[in-house]
Amino acid sequence: MIDLLVMVGLGSLVVVLGLFYLVQTLIAPHKLDSIKAMMEAGKYEQAITALNNVLKKEENNPLAHLYLAESYYFSSKEDMALVEYRQVLHTGKFSNSATERVIRKRLADIYLKFGQLEEAQKEFLLLLEAEPANPDYLFNIGKIFYDRGMKEQALSYLDKAVKSGKNSPTTYFFIGKVFFDMSRTAEALSAFTNCVKIDPKNNEAHYHIGLILKASNGYANAIKEFDIAEQSKDNTLRVKAIYQKGLCKLEMNDTDGAKVDFERGLKYSNEENNTTVAIRYTLGMVYERERRLLEAVEQWEKVAQLKPNYQDVQMKLAQYEDLRVDDRLKDLLTSTPTTFEIMCQNLLKQMGYEVIESKLQNDDTLDIVGVERSQKWRNVKGGRVLVKVSRSHDEIHDDEIAKMVENLKLVHGIRGIYITTGKFTPQAIRYSENRPVDLYDRQKITHVMREKPQ
Repeated sequence: MIDLLVMVGLGSLVVVLGLFYLVQTLIAPHKLDSIKAMMEAGKYEQAITALNNVLKKEENNPLAHLYLAESYYFSSKEDMALVEYRQVLHTGKFSNSATERVIRKRLADIYLKFGQLEEAQKEFLLLLEAEPANPDYLFNIGKIFYDRGMKEQALSYLDKAVKSGKNSPTTYFFIGKVFFDMSRTAEALSAFTNCVKIDPKNNEAHYHIGLILKASNGYANAIKEFDIAEQSKDNTLRVKAIYQKGLCKLEMNDTDGAKVDFERGLKYSNEENNTTVAIRYTLGMVYERERRLLEAVEQWEKVAQLKPNYQDVQMKLAQYEDLRVDDRLKDLLTSTPTTFEIMCQNLLKQMGYEVIESKLQNDDTLDIVGVERSQKWRNVKGGRVLVKVSRSHDEIHDDEIAKMVENLKLVHGIRGIYITTGKFTPQAIRYSENRPVDLYDRQKITHVMREKPQ
C-alpha cells in the first residue's frame, strides 16, 4: 500500500513538473510574442503593464527585460529604460532589432539627455572599439570632448570623423567652434566656410563668420553674415546677431543705423540676459551722444539692476544723478544746441553779466564774451569776461584752463569763467587758484541756477 502511494506521489510530481515545463516552453514564450505584437503596434503602455506582470513571476527573464527596456525607451521614459538596458547588458540577451550596438547607442543618447557626458562617451568609445572608423562615433566622442571643455581631444576626434567620411556641416561647425575658442581664427573661418558651403542656412556658422570678420575690421561683410544669422528661429541667436550688427554700424559711424538695431534687439528679446545687458548699456551710450539723457539713464538703470558692476554703469548713473531732482539742469543737458545757447546767455545774465557775443564751438561747448554789470548801479558796466560753458561731462584739465587764460588776453578781459556740467581735475583747480579764473562745476552751477537773478 505504501509503495503504491509513493508511486502515485512520484507520478503526480512528474505531471506537475511537466506542466511547469510546458508553461515555460510554450505558454510563456507565446505570451512574450503577444507582448511583442503590442509593441510593434505602438501600444507601449499596455506592453509595460504586461511585462511587469511577467517579471513578477519570472524576475530574471532576460527577454522580458529587453522588451521592457524597449517599451520604456519608445514611450519616452528614458530613466526607466536606462535601468532595464543596464540589466540587458548584464545578461547579454539581445534580439535582432535590439542588438548590443543598438542598445549602447540608445544608452549613449539617454546619458546625453541627462547631461551625463562621461557615461555617454564611454558607450561611444566601446562602440568605436568594434568599428574604429565609424564617423558617427568619432563625431559624437569629439563633440562630447568639446562640451567637456577638452578642446585638443575634441579636435582630434572631429578631424578623424572628417577623414572617415563625415563631411557634414555639423562636423565642420564644431571644428570651427573649437578653433574659434582657441583663437585660431583663420582655421575657424575655413571650417565655418566649409560648413555654410554644405548648409548655406546654418545661421550660427554665419554668426561666427561675422564675428571673425568684425574682429578684423571687415564691418560691411560682417553685417552681411549677421543679416543671415538674424534669420535664425533661435531667438537668442537672432538678438545676438542684431546686437553685433549694431556694433559694426557704430564702428562705421552709422549711429542712426546702430540705434535702430539696438532698439530692435531689445524688442525681439523675450528675456534679460548678458546680450540684453550689453545692448542696453551701448544703447544708453548712443542716447547720451544724442542728448537723450533721460532715456540713456533709463537704460543704465536697468543694466545696474541686472548687473550692478557692469563696466562703468555706476559712474554713469552718478554722473547724471541730478537729472532726477533738478529740472533746470536736465533742460540744460538735454536741450538742442540753439536752446542750449539761449539758456547759457540767460544763466550769465542771472549771474550779473551782459552778453556781448556768443559762439557755439560744437553742440556741447559755447564761448561767450560778456561784461560785468555793477550790482549797485544797474546800468554801470565793468570789465570784460570770457566765459566757456561745457556740457560734455568730460573732465576739464589744467591745460584747458591755461588756454582760457591766454584767450582772456585776446579779448582784453579781466576775468575768465569756466562752467561745466562735469568736473574739474585737481590739477585744474590748483592751476586756477592764483589766476583770474572762476570755476563752476555741476554742483556749483546747480546752486546758481536755483538762486534769484542778480
